[in-house]
Amino acid sequence: MVNRGFSTLIVILVLAIPLAFFLGLFISQRSPSSPLPILTTIQKKEVFSEKIPGSKFHSPDATWWGYNQNKIVRFKDKVFSYYIENNDDSSKTSSKFVVIKKDGQKLWEEGAMFPTSRPGNLLIDSKGVLHAFVFEPFNVSENDSWGKIIHYFFPNSASGDITNFKKELIVDNDGKSETANIRVGSAISKDDTMVISFGLTNFNPLYKGQSEHIYFKKPDDTDWAHLIAGEDLGHDFYYPFTYVLDNQFYLLPIQDDYVPPEDSTSYPNIYQKILLFEYTNQKWNKETVIDLSNHPLALERARLLEQEELFVDKDKNIHIIYKEFLDPKSSWAATNHIQMVGKLGNWKTTKISLDQPGIQWVKLIEVDNNLYYLMSSFDKLYVRDVNSEKFKEIKIPEDAKGFYPYIATPRDGTKQNEFIDILLLGADQKLFQEKSQTNYYLRIPKSFFSF
Repeated sequence: MVNRGFSTLIVILVLAIPLAFFLGLFISQRSPSSPLPILTTIQKKEVFSEKIPGSKFHSPDATWWGYNQNKIVRFKDKVFSYYIENNDDSSKTSSKFVVIKKDGQKLWEEGAMFPTSRPGNLLIDSKGVLHAFVFEPFNVSENDSWGKIIHYFFPNSASGDITNFKKELIVDNDGKSETANIRVGSAISKDDTMVISFGLTNFNPLYKGQSEHIYFKKPDDTDWAHLIAGEDLGHDFYYPFTYVLDNQFYLLPIQDDYVPPEDSTSYPNIYQKILLFEYTNQKWNKETVIDLSNHPLALERARLLEQEELFVDKDKNIHIIYKEFLDPKSSWAATNHIQMVGKLGNWKTTKISLDQPGIQWVKLIEVDNNLYYLMSSFDKLYVRDVNSEKFKEIKIPEDAKGFYPYIATPRDGTKQNEFIDILLLGADQKLFQEKSQTNYYLRIPKSFFSF
């Protein structure tokens, strides 16, 4: 009996010891002290969507506004964005610029809040420091468009801290004239040169006529440098898309001449010309890349075009996308989306082929050195290889409608990684009135772009 019991014990130990080893290994791998994988294999192959907070009121300062701005950035596993918390549709009340963060699979978290009267910009530098550029009105009850531009930065954002920040003034204001425009553009280069840009109208005693400006510096520099890209422009040029590459600056603003409501036949401001500025070899050059002011519709319709994208590739070829509104029966339907590729004075212009109806926005996405169009309609989202006719629909939630798309790209400091991060920010006024507007974050794996 003793021998049989001993033999049985040996068998049990032989089986138990390896089992205990593997159980211990499994448990140790799942212990709280060890990090869990950020994404499972299945999740890495899927498009992830998540509803995020947004503005309650449509204008004048809802998050969707400012189509030339950078509103989402990524650093490694952390994604940063913001939303405007507004309490009404009044232009005489201030709102809050609320910084938010998503760390891996965790839910979005809110951080610091800043007073503002318009949406602003986010950039991320090579160390993972988050930079926010916020327009703060001087006296919002008198004029929500006169104010200063403040730079907030988060020294420890790379580790997830979006509560503690430092601030510095870029452009001051005394409430007597416009010193900075609300329609600010931004960009950052690979060497962390940050730049903001905006246009100014007449009546500023420091400049001649309408003018275009940039302010730039590196994070460790003490002061912001200021350059005037152009003066006596003849028109207000606002909403500048901005790009910086190897100490060269590029601005792509649109004509935005104010028309008094009593003189307006459709859209109140004139959108008929797009201007490109390039700063190279310490000299500014400019070119009117598209001018529809002589189009037959120009006499009866103010808004004929709008710029959509500015990108500069590694060979210094400039990529511009703009859309036209030339349907005689509809002032809001985009009739054509046009891409220009080249350099000042030497362009190849192509009408982008659209297999899907109602495309409202066309953006560029770079994935592993290949360019793709991101195309959106009222309630659909597509990607297409720039060099082919193949479309691919991105499945989005059913209540994602009437949105403006924003993408995390190298222009804002986001490095190439496993994902493309996109915001779909509800912008439809009717949906706001019905309280059914939505805002979504999308995380798209690079593998999705394999056609």
